[in-house]
Amino acid sequence: MKALKCSACGGDIVKTHRVEGSGEDEEYIPIARCLSCGKEYDQYTREYYEYFSDIFVADMENTVFRLGLKGELRGEEYEIIGRIRYQEEEEYEVATWDEWLAVTPDGVNHWFVEEEGRIYSYEEYLPESIDLESESGYLDFEGKRVSREETGYVARIVHAEGELPWKPEIGEPAQIYEFKKDGYNFSIEQYEDEVSITRGEHISHKEIIEAFRSEDYLESYQNTVRMRKRYRWKALIYMSGILFSLAYIIWAISAGKMVPDVQKEKRVVTDNVLKQEEGGRAYLSRALCGPVELDRADALYTIHVGVDERVQDFHLEWQSYRIMLIKEERLKAVTGTAIPPAKLQETLVDIDALEDPLESFVFSGDFWDEEGYDSDGYWHESDTADEKDFVLDDTGRYFVYLELYSQNRRNIDSVTVAVEKDVKSYRYFIIIVIIFFILYALNRNKSKTYNELPFEMSAY
Repeated sequence: MKALKCSACGGDIVKTHRVEGSGEDEEYIPIARCLSCGKEYDQYTREYYEYFSDIFVADMENTVFRLGLKGELRGEEYEIIGRIRYQEEEEYEVATWDEWLAVTPDGVNHWFVEEEGRIYSYEEYLPESIDLESESGYLDFEGKRVSREETGYVARIVHAEGELPWKPEIGEPAQIYEFKKDGYNFSIEQYEDEVSITRGEHISHKEIIEAFRSEDYLESYQNTVRMRKRYRWKALIYMSGILFSLAYIIWAISAGKMVPDVQKEKRVVTDNVLKQEEGGRAYLSRALCGPVELDRADALYTIHVGVDERVQDFHLEWQSYRIMLIKEERLKAVTGTAIPPAKLQETLVDIDALEDPLESFVFSGDFWDEEGYDSDGYWHESDTADEKDFVLDDTGRYFVYLELYSQNRRNIDSVTVAVEKDVKSYRYFIIIVIIFFILYALNRNKSKTYNELPFEMSAY
């Protein structure tokens, strides 16, 4: 705890916070508060930066620079003689950057800025023209109209060391405007009545390390670059796998062909017969569709079944279905060549009791529509479509037998059945896409963040 005193009453100041907003927008704002008079010091006061100085200097050693360094960069010799650390005033969390003052043998000042893993090189600049009061909300810089709101912010000094052009004070504010012009970064800094203008550009860590810290960090830098390239290549490989898988999925979705006239011939065997059971009652309907030609052996088929609400609304009820594929010759062997209606009904009603199974494939499922209320309010959910895949070993003509149990009386034509052939399975490719995307994201992140250096490097 720092022994700071309240400027209003001389009382002791302690760290605390205040709450702003509510619910999801609730924020805890760090402040310093006087125990005697209750005066609060937030990020808009000097006392705040004095009292919270420890959090702003926690990573002081995570930098490529240090005082006393000498080196040659782009044909010019420099010596690092001073450092200022700033915090953006509007930020509640730590948002600091360092500005390092370097001097040439001729006594010319130069600034190196470290911010968010990037380094910028700035030199003092004398503009051809500048008007800081040209109009409300804007300033004029060499004919460029610069918005104060979009480019300006207040920075507070949280640390200073070494030799500097002036004696900074902790918490001292500076109005800064940053913008780009003609490919350069420009910075205008206002301290009370003093104005400083610098022009700069991004400079790579490689140049800085080779100029100032080659013996300390060059090998780690080279290893970092090599590993980042490796992770980037891995990310590209996984992205290629994603694109290939997506292309296959798109092709597979469009590859299937619908078997024509599945429901063209439909024989209604049972229509809404009421069935009383222990669990309640239900209406039973049966229909036989086809036959249709299924001529692809060892190929993937998909059977689609769903509720057609154009025929009848489906609201707050349930319906179960069972579909059987029955080969024509097997059905005729039981009912006779002509498949008489009476014999057909008898056979289908007792189909589960036959000694030898009549069906080749069986599919079943449910449709439902529900609504209700919970803690989030009203909800409504429904499931009125389904599909199943199957592989046909024995080609030929098949009937599609449809059996329906309904909560209410339902038009048997409100349930549609379709068969798709030459289907290409793509479900596993969806899993592959998900796995490849995760691997891509991990390697992409590593390609940007892998670092053997003791300081942040967002680009090289």
